[in-house]
Amino acid sequence: MAEEQGGWLFDSLVSIPVAAQSEGRQVYEVLLRMLERWNAHDIEGHLEVYWKSPQLLVVADSEQFNGWQQLHDSYFNGYPNRDSMGCIVPARIQVKLLKPDFALALTWWSISFPHSKQKVVGNTTMNLQKFGEDWKIVAAHSSTTDL
Repeated sequence: MAEEQGGWLFDSLVSIPVAAQSEGRQVYEVLLRMLERWNAHDIEGHLEVYWKSPQLLVVADSEQFNGWQQLHDSYFNGYPNRDSMGCIVPARIQVKLLKPDFALALTWWSISFPHSKQKVVGNTTMNLQKFGEDWKIVAAHSSTTDL
């Protein structure tokens, strides 16, 4: 059945039979937890989804972060006032299993900010790897635009 959806095991906009989405659903739930932690302004919780390794690669627009520690430091320095993180709302999340322990996820989302009419919309492509029972983001690229 997942093949009928272009190989996507999980798509938040499409109903896929439960049997076809177990691993995809796990990845989806990891991503939802990451967004939930962002909205709680919990940077540490948000970062738990990322591979805690110097080999982690995250690119946000034209800024590149090499390793978990650099990403961590950027978030903590960039948001000294946690309320300025805003609220992120996912518009769509798709998950495709490339190997039994490796997945591709695509997300479309928007962030609104308190006390501001500013809104940022974006999309993120992520590679996730399964370590034991846990899915971790090992590489990600986000593109954004202000509205």
